[in-house]
This record gives sequence, structure tokens and C-alpha cells, in this order.
Amino acid sequence: MIKNNKIPVTILGGYLGTGKTTLINNILRTSKKNIAVLVNDFGEINIDESLIDWQKENILSIAGGCICCSYGNELIETLEKMQTIDPIPNHIVLEASGVAIPYKIAQTISLMDFLSLNGNIIMGDASRLLSQLTDKFISDTIQNQFKDHDLLLLNKIDLVDYEVIQECIKKIKSIDQKSNILQVSGAQISENKIFKDYKKIAPKNILNSPDEGPDIDKFITTTLRCTENINIEKLTKLILDPENNIDRAKGFFKDKEGDCFLIQFDGKNLDLNKIDDNKESAIVVIGRENFFDKKKFMSKFNKTLS
Repeated sequence: MIKNNKIPVTILGGYLGTGKTTLINNILRTSKKNIAVLVNDFGEINIDESLIDWQKENILSIAGGCICCSYGNELIETLEKMQTIDPIPNHIVLEASGVAIPYKIAQTISLMDFLSLNGNIIMGDASRLLSQLTDKFISDTIQNQFKDHDLLLLNKIDLVDYEVIQECIKKIKSIDQKSNILQVSGAQISENKIFKDYKKIAPKNILNSPDEGPDIDKFITTTLRCTENINIEKLTKLILDPENNIDRAKGFFKDKEGDCFLIQFDGKNLDLNKIDDNKESAIVVIGRENFFDKKKFMSKFNKTLS
């Protein structure tokens, strides 16, 4: 139910590859709510938008950047479009990009009189969190993402043992002692937990907090538009090679036989799935500045073409 004619909003944040899009799909497949999804992603095209199983009129996207500013005009304009959807959605889920700082997004939402912030939900990847929090290049980003959350979903617990899970929880609690942590696998969580009104008062205080978010320029993105078919073995080797310093890769391509595949790489795990849809062949690759050599990678990628 929409209270006081305001549309409730849930922010879904978390680092690259934690399972945000998977969670959204899990909810949309079972929910009877009229949910609008706003997706922010890197690259010239929005791969995450393509991965969401929902009616196109209920998906609005911001491609080519990061929602990490308190007062982004593009974010405000996109949110305002939600008022034009007929019927008005029961709920808005805002999937932030992988390096966005969700508490900053809450600043913008708190200033829009037709929206009501229900909660700030953050996802963490249990299989990578410990190494990420000791990585001097991305640990600050992740710790900033964990700020002022209502619920932290520790995802992919099926990929690690009990001791690793407990160490992840210990690290999270060292960042935020009051953290409300829920352990999940496969991004499976009840609808009630996602849409719960956490009655958060924090946005008032957040507005006065200093800008401690990381600089988006620490990440480089390139969109590979594949006009030719690709050799899967060569592409797999290229993505998994640590020398290329890839933090995230996702998109669609066709193999030597012309079959369409979905590729997703989270910095550690690579998934290749054959799909029936004839998607536009394009792969978005993300790496850290000063480590990911875009020109060198493009040269190597061209050698994967069949």
C-alpha cells in the first residue's frame, strides 16, 4: 500500500557481482506487486536491464555511469518518470551500480516528496568479501557501501565453509556493529524482507555527513560490440587470466556455431549459459584504473573472434 500517496522505494546496493540482478529476478518471478525497477549500470548499454525478466515499461535505466552523487540530475529525472507509469507502481526497487554508494542515493530520495524510502539493502559476496576488504584499491568502496544500511545480505554462502561465513560476519560487524545480517545463497530472500518498511530516520543525518565516497574514476569500463562470432575457449581464457585485471564482465555473444550465450564474471567465478534469445552481441568489461589496460585488452579480445 502506498502511504500518503508516496511511492515506497527500496535501494539495492553492493559491489560488482554480488547478485543484485539475480535477487531482483527472484522477487519478480513470484511477487504479485506492481513493481517498477530502476537499473543503473556501466557501459554504453545496460546489460543488467537486459537480464531482468520483466515488462519493459516497468524498467527505467541509467547507463554509462554510477549513481553515487547526492543530487544527480539524471537520477532525479529518471525517478520522476516513475510517476508517469500507468498504473503507478506499488513499489520501486532501485538497483545501484556496483560501485555506487547507496547512502548517497538515499539523500536524493529523501528530497523527493512523492517518494518514501523504505530501506537500504546491501549485498555482499561471502566467497570474495574477505579478500575484497583487504584489497587496498576497493576496500574503501565496499566499506562505504556498508554505511547506514538497514539489511545486509551475505550472499553465496553455499560457496564457502562455516568458518569463512563467521569471519565475514566478524568483519562486517567491525565496520558496523549494529549490522543486520541475513545469510542467503542464490540471492534467495522472501519478498517481505525486501519490501519491509524499515522506518529509517538516518537520511536526515546523512545529509550532513562529509563526502567520503570513492571516486568513480578508479574504474574503467569498455563495451565490446561483437559483430563477429567468438571462440568460447579463447574468451574464457582471456577473462580468467589474472594478468588482464578484470573485476567484472557481463553480456551476450555468439559462438562459432552462431548460438547465443550469456557471460557473467564477478572477478572470481565465470558463468557461460546458452540462451534462446537472440540478444545484441555486446560485453561490458570493468577494471580498475592503472591496472586494467583497455587498449591491450581490446587487442587480445580481437584474437578471440572466430
